[in-house]
Amino acid sequence: MGIANYISILLGYADIFIALFITTYAYLFLKKTNEHKDRRPWDFLFVSSVLYLIFQIFNTLYVSGITSIMGESIDIDLVRNVFAFLFSGCILLAFISQHDLILRSQIILISKKENKDSVRKENKTVSEEKIEIKV
Repeated sequence: MGIANYISILLGYADIFIALFITTYAYLFLKKTNEHKDRRPWDFLFVSSVLYLIFQIFNTLYVSGITSIMGESIDIDLVRNVFAFLFSGCILLAFISQHDLILRSQIILISKKENKDSVRKENKTVSEEKIEIKV
């Protein structure tokens, strides 16, 4: 094994770590937004992140020199290609569904949930202004 192969294996493990981080982040985002009705693109992105993680695991096995598992019955290269195809398909579905949501709403609205303290301050300011206007 040459240095290029060791670097490929090391980068494969780094890709697995990155894919695990992406999958965890997508899962935590889905947990926080489960009441939102238009989160379908994020569902597809979560599924694709899981597929990407599986693809990276098989890719690292393949680069490491493992070409089959379970006694030559499962070809790692074929499994790798199938997961790459599924990953690409889920990403495409995420973009299509996001595009559909944008076209249906004709507007992209990004809103921030207001902090309770800032709402109280605004209410206090408004009530003070009302008092000033009355006097």
